[in-house]
Amino acid sequence: MALKSFECCSLLFFLFLPFCLCQEEYSEEQHEVVDRPPLECSHCCYRGEPGNRGWPGPPGQSGIPGNHGNNGNNGLPGREGVKGDLGNKGDMGPRGERGVQGIKGMKGQAGIPSELKVAFMASMATHFTNQNSGIIFSSVETNVGSYFDVMTGRFSAPIAGVYFFIFNMMKHEDVEETTVYLMHNGNAIITMFSSESKGKHDTAGNSGVLKLDTGDEVWLRMGNGALHGDHQRYCTFSGFLLFESV
Repeated sequence: MALKSFECCSLLFFLFLPFCLCQEEYSEEQHEVVDRPPLECSHCCYRGEPGNRGWPGPPGQSGIPGNHGNNGNNGLPGREGVKGDLGNKGDMGPRGERGVQGIKGMKGQAGIPSELKVAFMASMATHFTNQNSGIIFSSVETNVGSYFDVMTGRFSAPIAGVYFFIFNMMKHEDVEETTVYLMHNGNAIITMFSSESKGKHDTAGNSGVLKLDTGDEVWLRMGNGALHGDHQRYCTFSGFLLFESV
């Protein structure tokens, strides 16, 4: 019985001896070869617990800067600032050079004639000898607008404007001199003078352009002498509107 026990023990010793030698060789090789990764044993080795965490290594060198990012969107406009104080008036600058003369413009269109038409002509068929008084005419041949009064021998301006007047007279043979005045609201504007010896006739006249206001009166006044009148109508008084005043 004891012999059988010994034999069993011997058999087990020889069976485990190669395995132990293998483990010892493997342990020596692991100390010598550092860079080779450890081999795992599939028979009896177990993985140990992880060791404590080592100290952090020194920081590495700075890397290459990255690319520039895209520009952001424009922001909203800010609020309007407070208006500043008015600055001092600056000095007057130097006078500029004279510019080039412009091109002559085109001729304008003809103006529209006034709708109001004014014209008259009066004549004398009889002698007139009333000195220093308004001359009364025998008849009126033209009286457009009826602004000449045949009873008083006066013209009344219907509108403000520029008027033309003309008169021609014949001196009576019984007098040597005759004077006639063109009157404007009582003021003598122009004069006609005729001089000739008695027994002879003489004609004379005058004309003028007057600027009148509405209602102004124009007439002829006899000064000294006398006027000859007959069917030939040598003595006449005429006038008409040139244009209205603005």
